[in-house]
Amino acid sequence: MSDYEIYEIRRIRHRISAEHGHDLKRMAEYYHRIEQELRNSGKFKFFDASHSIPAQEKRESGSQTTL
Repeated sequence: MSDYEIYEIRRIRHRISAEHGHDLKRMAEYYHRIEQELRNSGKFKFFDASHSIPAQEKRESGSQTTL
């Protein structure tokens, strides 16, 4: 990722934060609402972390993760 792309991502994140008064709870609610809208649109696929195997369980079962 280029420096310009990183700058743009940070600029947009800061703008969103400012729009919500830099309030973590308000920002979390905003991101949750956006996520629900995107999920409901059916245009995107989401990874549901609640269906993944916790790391501790993987270690105990002897499963190995490869990169």
